[in-house]
Amino acid sequence: MIESTEPLLLSPAPSRRRVLQGLAALVASGWVPAGMAQDPLAPLSAQRFAAVSRTTTGFVFDDPETATAMLRALNDAVGASTLARIANLAAVIGPDQLSSELKIAGLDGAAAKVVTALYTGVVDGPSGQVVLTYNNALVWQACAWTKPNMLCGGVTNYWSEPPAGLK
Repeated sequence: MIESTEPLLLSPAPSRRRVLQGLAALVASGWVPAGMAQDPLAPLSAQRFAAVSRTTTGFVFDDPETATAMLRALNDAVGASTLARIANLAAVIGPDQLSSELKIAGLDGAAAKVVTALYTGVVDGPSGQVVLTYNNALVWQACAWTKPNMLCGGVTNYWSEPPAGLK
């Protein structure tokens, strides 16, 4: 037995956030045994898809039919497994760190495709672009001062003054 005269240095316990980030990275990497992690091939539920939408864009679809069509099209466009991996990271990583964690996991390209589709209502799928919605695209929620073409915004000449609260 070798005895050391050096004092034993203990590192401080990792923070809860650091542990969760490590677990999320482990799950996203695919190194977790299937029995310990959610099946990455399982399609996202409507609730998980709404959570991904809220985390990545700040908004969710008001229309359930549009949300269902978008989820189906994104499963085809980026793959159900990839979409589930993005959802797993979005569930445990804060919005301020999500972009860098997606890049580390190699999901940044797919995540950009998802966010673009959510905002525009157009999915760039395997067979080309598919317009799923125009009027319900999340960009109209993000840009509350405007609206889709052909939707009336108010009385005649309503647009000549800035919206209330804006300068």
